Amino acid sequence: MSSSHASSRPQSRRFATGWRAAIAVVLGIFCAGMLGERAIAGQVQDFVRVRGLEGDILVGMGLIVGLENTGDSMKDSTIAGQPYSQLLKTLGNIDATPRDFMKNKSVAIVMVTVEIPYGGARIGDKMDVRVSAIGNAKSLKGGRLVSTYMLPDVVPADRANWVPYAMAEGGPVEILPDSQTNGVIRLGGRVVRDIIKNPYSGNTVTLVLEPRYQGFTAATAIAAAINDEMSVTGSSGESGHTGVASVLDHQTIQIRLPKSALDRRTEFLAQVLSYPMSADALRLRGKIIIDMRRKVITVDESVQLRPSAVSADGLRIVSITPPPTPTPDNPVATTANWTGVATDARDRGSMKLRELVETLKQLEVPFDTQVAIIQALERQGALTAEVIIQ
Repeated sequence: MSSSHASSRPQSRRFATGWRAAIAVVLGIFCAGMLGERAIAGQVQDFVRVRGLEGDILVGMGLIVGLENTGDSMKDSTIAGQPYSQLLKTLGNIDATPRDFMKNKSVAIVMVTVEIPYGGARIGDKMDVRVSAIGNAKSLKGGRLVSTYMLPDVVPADRANWVPYAMAEGGPVEILPDSQTNGVIRLGGRVVRDIIKNPYSGNTVTLVLEPRYQGFTAATAIAAAINDEMSVTGSSGESGHTGVASVLDHQTIQIRLPKSALDRRTEFLAQVLSYPMSADALRLRGKIIIDMRRKVITVDESVQLRPSAVSADGLRIVSITPPPTPTPDNPVATTANWTGVATDARDRGSMKLRELVETLKQLEVPFDTQVAIIQALERQGALTAEVIIQ
């Protein structure tokens, strides 16, 4: 590793030199350790989902009541007044019109959504409910949702089959950070019809790679691992099967159920999903995700940095010099500028970018400078990764 030093003070130069030596040792350990890393164990189910078991969204339109003068203004809009007057007629046999609520601001009409989890749901299951104001309400805080039917978000051709699968009600509404008119009712949704998923199509089932693993290399590796396991053990220890898994495209693998597994499909699918699979075997291109708003950099473990050098202004080293009588609570801090970080082309292995990022953080390098360094390394082709900025 090479570097240049921008301080002219002898004492600071000694401190920076010490840091250079320390970092060189650390990076050397990273490079050497990389060559001896072992593959991280996993299972097929860690990298795929089963098509047909996806979650669903149920939707409805309801009323939030009990608001403290922050609901819809009936004077400016009668949107909420119509369902409110209908509610009073249904529950209380009160004959009222929207005009009767001109001064009422305790009610708000809302869009209601419930998310059904992966795999479906059964009668009695409870889940959170999201509510969002449709009218001109100022806040939903503290209100309660009147019992609301929750319907599938896709309307069937025969609307007679568009029936509720859940009910949503309760409160108080918990306001979300983004807006006073968006909120959640914890466990306010209750399933009233079983939502059963069927992942099988005839004698096949389809596996879909999770987005971060998609690619022909990964799909082929997973299919090959499944076929290898099946050819050795069979679906339950009997004679082996061949060609069970086939790659349809860069994100889809089709599994053909052997005849011996047709009457125990769930057991067979569970076995396939539990087959051992290593992330290293997928040979994926690494990803660097930079969240500019939260100032977070996430780096895949596999991302490597080829021999290169990048210089940037503002890099700092903080070195601690103990006084003649050192104590843990009373050190003397001295700072010096560091204007370059580099890897050595003579190294047999490239360093891990994750370790470089951690080193930059320890050196108190500003976030924007860290991002600029990563982008410069990408432009010069020094990174074995895709940089994604969010």
